Amino acid sequence: MRALLLLLLIIPALASAQFCYELDQSIPVTGAGNFTLKYPWSGGLNATQISTMDLNHDAKEDLVIFERMGDLVLTFLQQDGEYVHAPEYEVLFPEGITNWLLLRDFNNDGLKDIFTGDALGVKVYINKTPAGGTLTWQPFLFFNGTSKGPLLLTKKTSKAPLQMTYDDLPSIADADGDGDLDIFSMDFPGASRIEYHRNYSVERYGTRDSLDFERVSTSWAGVRECACGVFAFNNGSCPTSGKENHAGGKSLFALDADNDGDTDLLFAEAGCDQLFLFENESGDSNAANAVVNTAVPYPETFSMVNYPSPYSEDLDFDGIRDLIISPNLFVREFDETDFQQSVWFYKNTGTNILPSYSSVNKTFLQGDMIDVGDNAVPAFFDADNDGDQDLFIGCYINHAYGAGSVYFFENTGTSTEPQYEFVTDDYRSLSTLNHVNIKPKFADMNSDAKQDFVFTAQTGTVTQLYYIVNSGTTQADFSGSVTATGFTVLWREENITPADVNQDGLTDLIVGRLNGALDYWKNTGTSQSPAFTLEQANYLSLTSSVLRQNPSVATGDLNNDGKDDLIYGDQTGKITLISKYREVADASGSITNIVYNSTLDEYIAQNLGGRIWPTITNLYGFPKPEIVTGNILGGLHILKNRFPTTGLPEETAEPAISVYPNPVPASQNLTVATDAAGSFRIFTVLGQPAGEPIEITGGESIQVSVDQLKGVYVLKFSIRGKTYSRKIVIR
Repeated sequence: MRALLLLLLIIPALASAQFCYELDQSIPVTGAGNFTLKYPWSGGLNATQISTMDLNHDAKEDLVIFERMGDLVLTFLQQDGEYVHAPEYEVLFPEGITNWLLLRDFNNDGLKDIFTGDALGVKVYINKTPAGGTLTWQPFLFFNGTSKGPLLLTKKTSKAPLQMTYDDLPSIADADGDGDLDIFSMDFPGASRIEYHRNYSVERYGTRDSLDFERVSTSWAGVRECACGVFAFNNGSCPTSGKENHAGGKSLFALDADNDGDTDLLFAEAGCDQLFLFENESGDSNAANAVVNTAVPYPETFSMVNYPSPYSEDLDFDGIRDLIISPNLFVREFDETDFQQSVWFYKNTGTNILPSYSSVNKTFLQGDMIDVGDNAVPAFFDADNDGDQDLFIGCYINHAYGAGSVYFFENTGTSTEPQYEFVTDDYRSLSTLNHVNIKPKFADMNSDAKQDFVFTAQTGTVTQLYYIVNSGTTQADFSGSVTATGFTVLWREENITPADVNQDGLTDLIVGRLNGALDYWKNTGTSQSPAFTLEQANYLSLTSSVLRQNPSVATGDLNNDGKDDLIYGDQTGKITLISKYREVADASGSITNIVYNSTLDEYIAQNLGGRIWPTITNLYGFPKPEIVTGNILGGLHILKNRFPTTGLPEETAEPAISVYPNPVPASQNLTVATDAAGSFRIFTVLGQPAGEPIEITGGESIQVSVDQLKGVYVLKFSIRGKTYSRKIVIR
């Protein structure tokens, strides 16, 4: 077997790379119902837009999700008949994606292209990925007669951008059977009639790649939306005083639902809980001649609060497109919306040309995640005094109780090999307080050297700080009464973090404001009666900013230098880190590029789920702790330090060895990194060498080609005179 090809890539030296993290999905979690979650640390789902494409050149359609509430792309690879979360691909999508994302191969080159929103219309990105290469996109430029620009144009009286409201979702499909893609959208700014924009690429140029649109109908099929579930047909007047009275976004999806050769449409709108079918009765392949007389619930009468929007993809790998329905929301609008059950999968038991849907699964993917709905706020504490960190998660509202609650997962592993098991979704029966938006923390509020249970909760628009004293001796005991501190903030999105900022033994507060500022409130009370006085507004010179809202703070020693660092997350989903925060005057030296991306082989500022709430905890017993983030999508991510043992004496340190991705496709390089110098060699499971020994320097990352290998192998490392092994799977 030929020697393995090495590509040596130097990463920053350890002295300047103290904050080097990678997403960690390895900790097993048992959910409610006593089954192991497949994707526990993938971050949750709320409002998903579903597409598929081949991400890794294996000729399989992988899953691409645009999460509207998190404003991010999520990627899952199709492997061995199931999906595997592959976040390394997410950053490879253009930053210009906003409002919505649909993947369609408009130019028939076998690569799916991007259609997405813009404040002024629609943008298109051409998929220019080279064979076997990294995802590459190029903006499609439209010619208006004098110049080119990125906005999709359609001919009305003249060429102009195809405009729609930010909350609309168009349908992009071949509506006339000529092979190129047409567009259905709501009229702008009226948003009560459906426009049909025909693509004349094939007719005029003989190819599908020109995106030459004309608006051929300003009122497709004469349908007019009047109110929620109320429509007028054949260009008739609305029964509601002759005019439409329902504002909000609209979602469209074109299909031939009854296989009669014409184009039907599925229709949904904001504020309504039902999906409707406009059945085209014309039998005419020309979509401009559609005839619609009814609107019926599709695929059945149901209630999804609110704005249910449809997508059709094969998600169970049987070659037949299924139906997925998910709310097309930016933010929570109603307390009744259940974001724990917001991705509905209807299996197609019919065919692609005549679908028949059954056996709805209301928690597609998210049922295998830690997903508490929305506003997942994590906190860790050794509640049973067994030496490891247990997990607590606050949520906005738990629909089992109609109020906010705290989920509790017990760490049934060890301090170095954690694993979690669901215990309850209502720790300490906090739902009985009838609050929403509960955010737990642990801090010593009465200076007795024990961590108390601290939380904020919202009543109406006011958020208040509460705590329960830990009265336990050998184990935590939070059975006492809830103490209201009287400290409040007026906006539910604002965040309160307890921390002893001035190190006087009393717990102070750091408050993240709606306008993006941080405030430091000093505890001027006593050990038994905390009271807080504003010590410094715009703490660390973090003032109001249009780029930062409601920062959520955590503090702790991240790099094992004996000095606390400060991190905060905000609505961008990205972490900002301020080293030795007590010793700096401002945040000008803050760091954001701390998450390693193996595809780019660089550190990035990664969106971890829209609005995020970070915390710091030690899950593996290394000197450098982990960062765990909760997010608006109801889920969690773990960031593990890539070099967690640096700082220990060499003779006692367990080397930090990173081998990823694992499993690794044979077409992709394997990345190997350690924090100490040594060598390694790849062996088969029978002990036969599969390559020559490879030298590696501490703090460096090596990429190894494995395209000649397949199956299970063992990497044996020789470091400081000791041997360490890591098993890998090559597919």
